[in-house]
Amino acid sequence: MDFKVTFWGVRGSKPTPGRNTILFGGNTSCVQIEAGKRNLIFDGGTGIAELGNKMMKEEGRKQADIFFSHLHWDHIQGLPFFEPIYYPENCFCLYGEDKEGETFQQVIEKQMCYPYFPITMEMMKGDYKFINIAPNQDIDLGEGIKIKTFAVNHPNGCLSYRIEKRNSVVVYCTDTETIEKQRREKFLEFIRGADVFIYDTHFTDEEYIGTRDGQSKKKWGHSTWEEGTRISREADIGYLILYHYKENRNDREQQEIEIFAQQEFKNTVAAREGMIITVGGDCSEKVVISYPY
Repeated sequence: MDFKVTFWGVRGSKPTPGRNTILFGGNTSCVQIEAGKRNLIFDGGTGIAELGNKMMKEEGRKQADIFFSHLHWDHIQGLPFFEPIYYPENCFCLYGEDKEGETFQQVIEKQMCYPYFPITMEMMKGDYKFINIAPNQDIDLGEGIKIKTFAVNHPNGCLSYRIEKRNSVVVYCTDTETIEKQRREKFLEFIRGADVFIYDTHFTDEEYIGTRDGQSKKKWGHSTWEEGTRISREADIGYLILYHYKENRNDREQQEIEIFAQQEFKNTVAAREGMIITVGGDCSEKVVISYPY
């Protein structure tokens, strides 16, 4: 097996716990990709707290590379509750972009200081370091794992990640709206041939253009499930994974979207908290999806 992908948070904007979001989940963005002995984490939304709880139950030293797509609240707000980083024997590398004249480290540390939070990062006794990254960067993690970055279309900037190992590819692409004109072809090349394409499907096309409520969502930085199916067909995607759901999207509505999307692109699955996808391995199918219930 090249990758084991586990979804710990699939919601956008804010956490939405409650009986209407039990099926898909209410935690904000966090996806774990296990690649051999390496533990990769994408985004630190509230889902990372549950991931941390699981890691604490496992034996041995905890290590991970944590990649942030960007630094809006719903992608960093779980980090203060990520328990493994408080223990000195554990080791973490945090990757992200500088923002608006502040370093990546400064932005992360700012959410954990008075009067916003009673615990500072200095109280985190784990061995952690900040690594600044940028668009169009190639990162070689060793052990045959390579990661490429691409700047997508979101206010204040956002990175998409292409994770490669041998002939297996997973793309993590949250918080972007439609990429157009010349950059569209570059984006299609970036995602082309991915076995698993995790994509921001926050809106429907009708919501995006404002057909129902009269308010256009253009320049809000989020895409649609319809656009996800269109680019998946164009880029020879294996499986499209719907992700980063609108905060007030209930389970029934999301189930309907999943069905509609499957009619446009057969290999479409709506991400659920606890869902696991394996890529590569001994199964006859290269991609195997296991649901949490």
